[in-house]
Amino acid sequence: MKRLLILLIIFFVATSHIFSQSKSKRLAKADKAFDLEEYYKAAELYKKAYEKTKNRAVKAEIIFKQAECYRLSGNTKRAENYYKRAIKTKFPNTIVFLRYADVLRMNQDYDEALLQYQKYLELNPNDIDGEKGLKSCEFALKWLSTPTRYKLELMPLVNSRFSDFSPAFGNSDYTEMYFTSARSGGITDKLDDRTGEAFTDIYVTRLDKKGKWSIPVLAGDPINTEGNEGSVALNDRGTSMYLTLCKVEKKKSLGCGIYISKRKGRLWENPQELQIKLDSNTSIGHPTLSSDEKILIFSSDLSNGYGGKDLWLVKREKRNRWSEPINLGPAVNTTGDEMFPFLHPDGTLYFSSDGHIGVGGLDIYKSSPDANGAYSSVVNLKCPVNSSGDDFGMVIESNGERGYLTSNRSGGKGGDDIYQFELPPLKLFIKGVVTDSKTGAIITNANIELIGSDGSTTKKNTDNTGSYEFQLKPLTSYEVIVAKEEYLKKKITETTYGLEFDKTFTADFSIDPIKKEIVLPRIEYDFAKSELRQKSIEDLNLLVITLNDNPNIVIELQSHTDYVGSDKQNMKLSQDRANVCISYLVNQGVNSERLIALGKGETVPFVIDKDDGKFKQGDVLTERYIKKLRRKKHQEKANQYNRRTSFKVISENYVSSDEAPVETDDDIKKQEDGKSENLINDDNKETKEAPEDNNVQEGPEK
Repeated sequence: MKRLLILLIIFFVATSHIFSQSKSKRLAKADKAFDLEEYYKAAELYKKAYEKTKNRAVKAEIIFKQAECYRLSGNTKRAENYYKRAIKTKFPNTIVFLRYADVLRMNQDYDEALLQYQKYLELNPNDIDGEKGLKSCEFALKWLSTPTRYKLELMPLVNSRFSDFSPAFGNSDYTEMYFTSARSGGITDKLDDRTGEAFTDIYVTRLDKKGKWSIPVLAGDPINTEGNEGSVALNDRGTSMYLTLCKVEKKKSLGCGIYISKRKGRLWENPQELQIKLDSNTSIGHPTLSSDEKILIFSSDLSNGYGGKDLWLVKREKRNRWSEPINLGPAVNTTGDEMFPFLHPDGTLYFSSDGHIGVGGLDIYKSSPDANGAYSSVVNLKCPVNSSGDDFGMVIESNGERGYLTSNRSGGKGGDDIYQFELPPLKLFIKGVVTDSKTGAIITNANIELIGSDGSTTKKNTDNTGSYEFQLKPLTSYEVIVAKEEYLKKKITETTYGLEFDKTFTADFSIDPIKKEIVLPRIEYDFAKSELRQKSIEDLNLLVITLNDNPNIVIELQSHTDYVGSDKQNMKLSQDRANVCISYLVNQGVNSERLIALGKGETVPFVIDKDDGKFKQGDVLTERYIKKLRRKKHQEKANQYNRRTSFKVISENYVSSDEAPVETDDDIKKQEDGKSENLINDDNKETKEAPEDNNVQEGPEK
């Protein structure tokens, strides 16, 4: 980033010289400019020094220093070429491989960058910077292939062919925006030796009634000076501006500080330096302000930090006096540089860093305060917010869906550019088809109810294709309930928590008809045994859900066997199997009053309900039918069909004993009449029945 180090004057610690101090005056002059971070000027001086020396080792060092100048001034393409040359000239410090890999990554050549990081790690095993670079390349490739929903748009009217960066809201309506620019037409036409561009000034643009930003104009005196004006932050009313000023005097840098200026009408007062308890000769900048103006966060290389520039917090004590700075800690700060913070009204901190794993140079991250108000973790905002270049200076409106950021990615007008971004709303839907579980026929006019954890309830009926569809909200859990006369209710749950991309859930329902036998297909048994298999438990758990979704039904759970063994043995075995199932259901909290266990032995052969290879719909799997099958595997499959457990609803009017009304004599008489009628009907059922005392047994009691 070309303007990266304008705002905070931090002395760069150069790679240790491997030569004696007896150097040419040209090289010494270049080194001095480099130490003063005058990278544009230093690059030109190194070029002249290179031409005047014949020593190969000195030439290699100069080439490396030139690469450093270009990297630190944001010219990564030229830096890449010079690092490559430095490697060819056998520059002895292995740091050259790390720096070469860094600029390759910033130029989006991730494959070559991976190779250079690996070379560096071979020479410097377990080096943190090398490991971070490797992981950054891996994550970058992943994030580039799966971008987030953010949409970015260049602002051509606001940007120039020079560096334009660090947007800041001028009021709570977001109709006024301040930013920093090196464009021509500022206070001075002198060039900054650090960048080769003009000294930066503060500009302002306003949104008109048609939603277009006006041509930017200078914020004017006394805000702008002949030095560099950097990142600013304004209070919600737009009456106080906190700005970074980097003053110069007779070509001597006086460092950067944070100042405050009050607006009276349309005019700004002379900026006054904030009274913050700092080390001597310390530069600070990039202010951001809490909504109540009681907390200020800034970037600085104060002592006792984690390396490079860290983010620090101060609290207002009175008027313009602030507390001692508090470091935001190791979750946010790294050995690299953390800069350009923005404090959202909801407390979320957005900032840029080159010390965390990222896509390119500076990446934008966010951190939300934990229960104690500390920033204990950070999240990379990925692509397209971040690119292989430098991305920084993000500001976001209070609803969190729109804002502005700075980037020097390819495709801009020149240097750093300001982009508008927007996070489109998630498009979330749930849809499905409702069918009959026995016949597979679509069910029209079924009632679908959508109940959200936010208290919302929406109802629809399936259309003539058996389909339904609802739109969902983010960060919400839902129940979808389907109901239809003469069918059991069914329910599923879904959640939109954690979703970052558009999604349509598919929730098809296959609902069970009340008056038909429903086979539980996964309830199977080993030969002559009644123990439940694991798959059987899965089906019984689904039956528990069905019973809970339909609290007013009573079911008869039937168990059947194959023909192997005597009738008496099979009747006992089937009853044991039914009892085991009922016991499991009761243990899961189902009231035993709603459950009847009935062992049917081999008396009711299974009827194939749909074609299945050898078996055709309507085939009755009697002993005679099965014995006619030639292959043993077909016989075993038929026997497995017969070794089944099923249920059917025998009442839809269950009321628990705690809720049941007191029975009258008429109620008792009707029940007795109904039982008599059922006994008559039972006498007309299958001819191959077990003795009467084995027919019906109450579940867990038996």
